[in-house]
Amino acid sequence: MTLQDLLSGLPVIASLVIIEGLLSVDNVLGIAALAKELPEHQQKKAIRLGLVGAYGFRVLALLVAAWLIANTWVRWLGAGYLIWLMCSHLTRHGSAQAGGKTKAVAASLMGALFQIGLMDLSLSMDNVIAAVGLAPKDPLTRLPVMWPIYTGVLIAILALQAIAPHALKLLRKYPVLEPTAFILIGFVGGILVYEEAYHVITAGVLHIPPLFKFAGILLIVFVALLYSADASVRRLLNPLIGLVTPVMRGFAALVRLVFMPITLLAGAVRWKA
Repeated sequence: MTLQDLLSGLPVIASLVIIEGLLSVDNVLGIAALAKELPEHQQKKAIRLGLVGAYGFRVLALLVAAWLIANTWVRWLGAGYLIWLMCSHLTRHGSAQAGGKTKAVAASLMGALFQIGLMDLSLSMDNVIAAVGLAPKDPLTRLPVMWPIYTGVLIAILALQAIAPHALKLLRKYPVLEPTAFILIGFVGGILVYEEAYHVITAGVLHIPPLFKFAGILLIVFVALLYSADASVRRLLNPLIGLVTPVMRGFAALVRLVFMPITLLAGAVRWKA
């Protein structure tokens, strides 16, 4: 590696550290929201193991980045799972509260870790593909230079460790962040669907800029907190939520058919309180 190669890689590493750190919010909140369904004594353990999975899947996605880029069906599956996770959780909690009662459903530790692992894997695919898009190209082969990607992503996952200890505290202090976490997960899934649909329709390559994703995350969190704090905002948004909820419930049922083996396996390791 020459000095010029090193200098050309440093901006990529810095960009990835910043972007991955910012975009880790959805991953951490998602882990915490899924862990929150467990008994309290198991929640921290689930978060720790979920973070280990997030690290591991990011490393795995880096190692098979070229394969992920070449096989778009993997990204379709990842996007479908993220959207299903959002729709399934939001409509389940909504229906549980519809009759005036809150139906508490506790997951087993293995069931929660299973869902966390699949979520980590799907989010890792999106993050690594974004990282590849930022990488400089080799002037001879025109392929991405991978060492800045490896360095940047491996440094950036430390942001997960820094944010994670505060996630459960935030969810307890601001309960609205629990459904918001699943909306953020669905937001990433929707972006993946849009990118893959663009490729199918136009045969071109499109990847939404990471800064746009971060702006979307900030907007979603801001609206959620405003919804929680302001009754007039709730009156404004509740009719829209009422329209969207049946669509989400139907979409969850449709995607559940595709992921039937996975959902059956996840259901087998869950128990009701």
